[in-house]
Amino acid sequence: MFAVIDCGTTNTRIYMVSDEGALITQGVKKVGVRDTSITGSRKALKSGVEELFRSILSEHKIDLKDVRFAIASGMITSEIGLIEIPHLVAPVGLKELSEQIKIVTDPDVVDLGVPVYFVRGIRNDYGDGATAHALRRVDFMRGEEVQCMGILKQLNPKLPVNIVVLSSHTKLIHIDEQGRIAASITTMSGQIFEALKNSTNVGKSIVACGGEDAGGYTFEELVSIAKDCVENAGFVRTMLMPRFMQVLLKTNSDERQLFVDAAIAVDDIKAFREFNQMGFASERFILFGHESRCKLYTYLIHETFGAGVDVSSIFDPEAIADLTIKGAIATASHVLGSGRADK
Repeated sequence: MFAVIDCGTTNTRIYMVSDEGALITQGVKKVGVRDTSITGSRKALKSGVEELFRSILSEHKIDLKDVRFAIASGMITSEIGLIEIPHLVAPVGLKELSEQIKIVTDPDVVDLGVPVYFVRGIRNDYGDGATAHALRRVDFMRGEEVQCMGILKQLNPKLPVNIVVLSSHTKLIHIDEQGRIAASITTMSGQIFEALKNSTNVGKSIVACGGEDAGGYTFEELVSIAKDCVENAGFVRTMLMPRFMQVLLKTNSDERQLFVDAAIAVDDIKAFREFNQMGFASERFILFGHESRCKLYTYLIHETFGAGVDVSSIFDPEAIADLTIKGAIATASHVLGSGRADK
């Protein structure tokens, strides 16, 4: 058996997987690279990953000697992770990703008692000696590359295809005809929603409230209104409008939250258009994330790029977790096949 470690900004998940690729058990801990950013030290992240790993072994009575290795991906390989590993430069396929895995056995990095295979992230090819003038072409990923490999392995989609990750960020990833990650483009949409809800006076207008009468707006109506506001009044002013909707107009919290979600998604579509202009258009999209966001982005993709665009969604949490597991197994295949695992 082996472990798959998925480390993000705020949470780390560890999956225990059989040699046949079946999920045995899993665990999650509220620790991530955000802790390194706040404290300036990797100590909290390191101890958090180690504690989660050992707690899973203890809770499920798994003997460490039965765990052969761990595969780690995500922000864990960033400058605020456990070990900084340079990005690979796109285009990058499974072969390049697998061959460039870094095997670490140093307990000062992370002490799990087994070798850890760190998967490198991927950055766009924006040329040598780039300056801030090239910023719109600059992007990178850490973790999504493994999920992309899982999608290719599990779904075998017709290529090229654009994969859309809907989480703390919205990340649009182009997979070319050769099955390589060609480029990505990212917004911080999920974090904007969380900041608006938790750190502004607009937050109380979009959390669930009892005893409100709905304004009677349809899904399509609210999306259209949000689109008009973003395109004509600007995104920042639009983010204040839920307060007006609550205090001065007849709406309920569900309608106001949809309005905010739609406004953020409408702004994201600008990045989708830019991705097309950069040469990464596709008639096929695969979305994964929360079901309501998948529905919203599917609607806007069809509205923007045409009803004929093929859009599919993955929103079941277990199915999304399986993408990470399948992708990690595929990515580590070269290491396992070459015998490097024992070195």
